[in-house]
Amino acid sequence: MQELNLLDRGPIPYMEGDRIQREVFEQVAAGERDHTLIVAQFEATYTAGRQTKPEDILNSDLPVVRIDRGGSVTWHGPGQLVIYPIVKLAPPADRIKYIRAVEAAVIEAAQDTWNIPATTIEGKAGAWLRDPDRKICAIGLKVARDTTMHGVAFNIDPDFSNAFTGIIPCGLVGMGVTSLKAEGVSATVDEVRVALVKKLREKLDPLLETIRLETISEGAH
Repeated sequence: MQELNLLDRGPIPYMEGDRIQREVFEQVAAGERDHTLIVAQFEATYTAGRQTKPEDILNSDLPVVRIDRGGSVTWHGPGQLVIYPIVKLAPPADRIKYIRAVEAAVIEAAQDTWNIPATTIEGKAGAWLRDPDRKICAIGLKVARDTTMHGVAFNIDPDFSNAFTGIIPCGLVGMGVTSLKAEGVSATVDEVRVALVKKLREKLDPLLETIRLETISEGAH
């Protein structure tokens, strides 16, 4: 499984990241590229997934990008690490097993690396801390042609005076958002990248179709 690390570009425009994601998706879906984890930070952007309701966007003046992932409206920006697993699932593709594997990777990374008691909440996507309920990592996914898109957005140290304002994050009333910093943990973006990539590789590898690398053209990177 390859890693396409875009962090050296700094926060990039969301639509640039989306363009790269869709190019990689087409290559992986066609068997022209190995399974790939895209790692990035975005400039401040609001995105609305397929389950977004009008009332989830409190400020109607916010520029919101409509996107084809699952879930409702959320924020991306500096201080948050985004990883898109673009992988081809072995047939028959089990979407539920894939979602659970991504959740498990994030939760185990938080628990094992920073002793953060992350968990799931039934019926609500993402990685959570309880009492009170607050989300540390959003998860919004899509599977098409047995190949995955979108992924996880892990909060490291976003500026909450601006981040997530004007929306009901993920459309969940009365549930908050947190970060490593808010939970008393100091970690760099690269430290979080290493932990999440390691766990995603461990959890996803058993679910993937074998891509024969000898069939990948020399120009595919």
